[in-house]
This record gives sequence, C-alpha cells and structure tokens, in this order.
Amino acid sequence: MKKKFITIIFFTWLTGNLLAEEKVDFSREVLPVLSNKCFVCHGPDTKKKDLVRLDSFLGATRDLDGYKAIDPNKLEESEILVRINDKEDPMPPHKAEKKLTASERDILTRWIKQGGTYATHWAFVPPVKKKTNSTGNPIDFFIAKKIKAKGIDMNPKADRRILARRAALTLTGFPPDPKQLKTYIEDKRPDAYERLVDQLLDSPSFGEHQARYWLDAIRYGDTHGLHLDNRRGIYPFRDWVVRSINENLPLDQFITWQLGGDLLPDPTLAQKIATGFIRMNPSTAEGGAIPAEFQAKNNFDRVETLGTALLGMSLICARCHTHKYDPILQTEYYQLMAFFNNTSESSMDGNKYEYSPNIKAPADQASWNEWNAIKEIRKGVLKDAVKIQTDAFNRWQKASEEERFKLLTNPDQKVVELQKRAAIVAKSIAESEKRFTTTLVAKELSKPRETRLLNRGEYNLPVGEPLLPDTPKAMGSFPKDAPRNRLGLAHWLTAREHPLVARVLTNRIWQRTFGEGLVRTPADFGLQGEQPTHPELLDWLAVELQDNKWNLKKMMRLMVTSRTFQQSSARDSKQVDPENRLWARGPSYRLDAEVLRDIGLWASQLLDPTMGGEGVKPYQPAGLWKALMHPGSNTKNYVPDKGVRQYRRSLYVYWKRTSPHPMMTLFDAPSRETSCVRRSRTATPTQSLALLNERQRVEMGRMLGQRLLKESKDSENIINKLFTLLASRAPEEAEKEACIKLFQQLQKRYDKNPNDAETFLSIGESARDKELDAASLAAWSQVALTVLASDIAMWVY
Repeated sequence: MKKKFITIIFFTWLTGNLLAEEKVDFSREVLPVLSNKCFVCHGPDTKKKDLVRLDSFLGATRDLDGYKAIDPNKLEESEILVRINDKEDPMPPHKAEKKLTASERDILTRWIKQGGTYATHWAFVPPVKKKTNSTGNPIDFFIAKKIKAKGIDMNPKADRRILARRAALTLTGFPPDPKQLKTYIEDKRPDAYERLVDQLLDSPSFGEHQARYWLDAIRYGDTHGLHLDNRRGIYPFRDWVVRSINENLPLDQFITWQLGGDLLPDPTLAQKIATGFIRMNPSTAEGGAIPAEFQAKNNFDRVETLGTALLGMSLICARCHTHKYDPILQTEYYQLMAFFNNTSESSMDGNKYEYSPNIKAPADQASWNEWNAIKEIRKGVLKDAVKIQTDAFNRWQKASEEERFKLLTNPDQKVVELQKRAAIVAKSIAESEKRFTTTLVAKELSKPRETRLLNRGEYNLPVGEPLLPDTPKAMGSFPKDAPRNRLGLAHWLTAREHPLVARVLTNRIWQRTFGEGLVRTPADFGLQGEQPTHPELLDWLAVELQDNKWNLKKMMRLMVTSRTFQQSSARDSKQVDPENRLWARGPSYRLDAEVLRDIGLWASQLLDPTMGGEGVKPYQPAGLWKALMHPGSNTKNYVPDKGVRQYRRSLYVYWKRTSPHPMMTLFDAPSRETSCVRRSRTATPTQSLALLNERQRVEMGRMLGQRLLKESKDSENIINKLFTLLASRAPEEAEKEACIKLFQQLQKRYDKNPNDAETFLSIGESARDKELDAASLAAWSQVALTVLASDIAMWVY
C-alpha cells in the first residue's frame, strides 16, 4: 500500500511538471494565431458592436446574451472552444481564406483551459537585460544556450583567412587588402583578430558601406521620384550620413538630428543638413496634381517611412482605418502625422533642384574636411581674441587719461596681428562657401497647419476636430517635458522606455552582420511579423545599445568578435537547421549589388577613392532613361561620366528613383520609392549573363587580368594572386586546374583569332597596357571575369 501511495505521488508530481512545461505563452504562441486567423473579423477594427472582440481580455469575456467567448468562471464552457472545434460551423468558417490548423486549435484549447489570460505583445513591452552569468561574449551565452537545448554544437571556428574576409566585407564592403591580410595572418598575438576588426572599424570605407543600409531605409534618391522625376539637391545629406557613421555619432543623436535638427538650440550646419531626412519623400509638380492631396500624400509617406525605419511597424493600414492586427488607432496615425504636417515646403515641388527650403553645404567630403579645418582655425582666433581683448580692457581700465590717449594713437601689435589672421580666415570662409552646393532641409511654419483624421485616407474627407501631435499609446507615453514637435518626437523615439526603436535598430545591425535578423521580418515587429529566434538576446542587445550611449561601432564590434560570428559556415549534411535559425554555423549569403561592383573595381585597381559629391553615372544601356521618361524631364538623357568618376564607389552612383542603374536593380537593390529594410536575394540566369557581359564588368575583368599579368610571373602565381584578392585564400587544387584549363582554351582561341582579343580588350575607357601580349591578356582577363562572376567572389562564407 505504501509503495502504491508513493507511485501515485510520483505520478502526480510528474504530471504536474509536464503540464507546467506545456504552459502556453500567450504573446508568442496564442497572439500570432489570433492575429493571423481571427483579428480580420474580431480584431481592433471590428465595426459591428455585437461581434465578439478577441484582441483584449475585456472584449473576449464580454457577456453576449448568456454566453462568453471566454468564460473565466467556466472555462470548459467558453464559446470559443465550441466554435473552433465545431465541424459543421467552425470558426474561422469554411469559406474563410485562412483556417485553423490542428496544432493551432490545440494551442487555443490549452490556452483557454489554462485560464485564457491575456498579455501584451512582446514588441510593445520595453526590453529587459537578462544577466548572462558568463565571462565571455554575451552573444555566445544566449546562442549556445539554445543550441545545447537542441542537442547540437556550434561549428568550429572558420579558417583565419576566411574570417578576415568575412569581417572585412561585413564592416567595409571590401575584402581585406593583401598586405593587411598578410599582417593579420602573421600576427600571433591572442588579440590579432580584434586588432584587425578595430582597423576595419576605423576605415573610411566603414561609413560608406554602412550608410547604404540607412539610405535604403529612408528611401534616399537624387531625383524627385514622380512624374518628371527631375534632379534635386540632396546629396550633401548622403555625405552627412557617411560622415556621421565614420565619426560614430551616437544613434540617438543620429535620429534626433534627422527628425528635428533644425529645432535644436542654435543648430549647426550639420544638424540642419541632417533634416534632409524629412525631405526625402517623393514629390511632384504634375499639372493635374491637387496641392491639398499631395500635402496629405507627402505626410503619409513620412509617417509610414518612420514606421518601417524606426518602429519596425507597417502603419499604412491605419491611414484608412484602425489597424486590423496591431493596437494602432486611426486617430493615432493622424496624431503622428501632425508632427510632419507643419513643415514649410510647398506640397508641389515645382520640378526644381532647389525645392525650398534649402541651404548651402560643402559639396563633398574633402570640402567638409576643409570647412571643419577653417572652423577650427576660427575657434583659435576667437579664443586668442578673448585673451587679447581682455588684456587690452584691463590696461585701459588701469590707465590714466594720458595713457589711454597713447593707447588709442599706438595700436596694439597683437590686435593688429589678430585682425590680419581674422581677415585671412574670413577670406577662406568666403572662398569655401563659393564652392558650396544646395541641399534640401526642414523648416517649421510659424503658424501650425491643422491636422484632421481623413475618412478612408481621402484628403478631401476630413472629420472631427483638429488633432494635436501625439504618439501611439501602445508604444509608450510621450515624454512630459518634450515639445510637441519633431524634436519631441525624436525624444520619444529615443527614450529609454521606448519598446521598439532600440530593438528595431539592433535587429537590423544583426541582419547586416549575420545575413538575417533575429526577427526575420524587420519591417514588421507587430502581430503579423515573425517571433524573434532569440528573444532574450534581442532584448539584451537592445538594452546594451542604450547602456553604451547608442554606440554603433561598439555594437558591431561585439557582434563580429563573437564566437557565433567566427564559426565556420559549413552546412551540416543532416540539415538539422537549414535556415540557420539557431545560428549554429557562421553567416553565408550572396553579397549586395553595390558590393559586387565595388569588389570588381577594387580588385582591378579601377576604384576612384574620392568620397562624396554629386552622384556619378557609370555606363548603362543607351537611351534607357529616354525610353522611360517624360519629354520635359531634365533627367531624360543619361550621359555617362568620363574618366575616374565612373569608377567611384557604388554608394555614389546617381539614384534615379524611376530608373535606378540596371546592375543595381538586377541584383535586388530597391528603387527607393518606398522604405526598404531588407533586400531580397534572387538568383537568375540574367544575373549571370550580365556579370559576364555588362560593359563595366568586362572592363573590370580585363583590368584585373592586366594587373595579374604585371604583378605575377607565371600561371600558378597569377591564380594564387587572383584568389588572394577575391577569396583571401589560396585556390583549391580543383579550382586551380579549372582556371588553368580555361586559360589554355582561351589562349588557343585568341591566338587563332587576334581580332577577337583586340575587340575584347577595347571594351571600356580604361587604358590597356599594349606591351602585354594581347592573346594572353585577353585569356587571363576572361579567367578573372569568370572568377569575379562566381560564388568565390560573390558570397560571404
């Protein structure tokens, strides 16, 4: 009897623990099901008063003439259990586009039986930093914890050469320079890798590479974007982004300057330029356009870009009605829009380059360096002036009447010298300002515009009283001491308790470091988005970003020095985790369009290192813009640049929104007509065709071939050099044999057909070294072009 009693107690204990382990997580298991399958009819946008609401505990437990969807007192009799399990008349109904699966019914059933309690969606709860109890890189603590729970291990560390290439591409968009690579490989100090990372973070290429992610998110373009799609003066903003990232401007200030730099006390030139963010919306002056309509459309675009870029939320639904899935009221959408509805630019752009308001700014990074140097000299002059004037004042105060008269008739040589220095500085300022260019900025109206809710989002259907600027309640309250303008909006976004912004930015930093985000729907942290693969890690990183004063470089250093990043990317033959959601192997993905072009320019020594300035125009098919454009557009004629400008880094390629450079769009770059925070990665036959035949690609190949022939003595050295440049490693035996075989075949062909070699070597404007044998040069150029077009050069691995 005693033995039986002990067995019963043990069974009861075991059952209780099993049930405890199966406790349903409302936020991460139930809410996604309700949002995806139920909220379209029973969510926040439900119009019928007698229809059950499932988006809140109050709505779900409301008495509906004798029954409740969830009955807290009689859970087993909850109507929702009856309806989701009714085979004849289920919910969602048979005709619904989305029906519950068996596992979803099981989740809902267990949730109801466990109490049917509600909780706030994880993304609307401020992140909390959980202790890691680890002395190593905290990232590895969270990753290893989940990997071990699945019974697998991390991959071994990647080869040092592969790791150097991965880190360099991640941080700067270029492979490591051969000398830099050699120094790292020969460095036997335990912190050799960390030293390499610090070098990469300090490179000017870091800011150029990282800037393009932000330019995608805020839809940067060099043209208006609609109708005529004319030129506009905005590129100093792009250069400001690069400079800010290189100078490691804290991300909270980076956001604040862009949203409200003009509203800061005594704003600097840089802070005013940063407000180009507000002016980035596509605009028009089309004859049939209605100014009031485009006043609304311009601000719709700003609100929705803010949602995507900083909140990780799609707000577009709330333009026309209360959001069907997320807790965002239509009224809140227009309260948010009120922050932007007070800027002074006309709703119609006049098709002008200087679409007012605008200011003058340095035209490129060299001009900025010159301007900053002049300002430093001016500071020195003013500092000396204070000292000299103070000394002169003290002498005057102590002097007699006769001595004062002598002071007036005998000018102080220090004052005279100071005046000369000041005159030189003034002249330098005037000369520098002559070379300034136009950039669009934000400016507030003295009298605010009225903002009203628009019925169905129609500009001519305002309803209700004017709305004051405010923010969605689900994302935290507006700071009490913050002004109700764009600067106050920035304070709300960067407030410590804001649940989304730090998470959203950290997730995108992770995405560009590891190839995918911890949340794989970076534009949707809402109920319809994916759950984080590692929620505790995401929250830890978000708070860490805030704790470290929003330091981007420190965050990226933490990520690339983690054991997680340093793993081999080799796939397990068993494919336990094919999508690498556990991060049990290193990142592996195809590089973006800009990087593919930049690597070719860099390896072939064609790259023009000039930073900043007006967008450049490399080769593209003749007549492309004319075929797409209005006859009155001033961008209808595409005139390729001559000389080194066409070999500038891809960040600086002229971005015409209605027709970006075809090699950019072919490799999945967005048009930047709307915000993009995650590019797709496609693989098409057309891509291969372009990589081997597009004019600048061929030119890169032949100039790389020329470099290889001039720097190497024999075939083996040539191939080793080629792989060192593009893959940061020596070729494998099979790769070497394939390259030699290809070279030999091409050599024979060009020996027999010298005209073909000459034709091939004439493609592009860069000069060919005529001392080199044409057939050999053409053959090695084709080999180089082929390797440039292969995964060896095109992938992070």
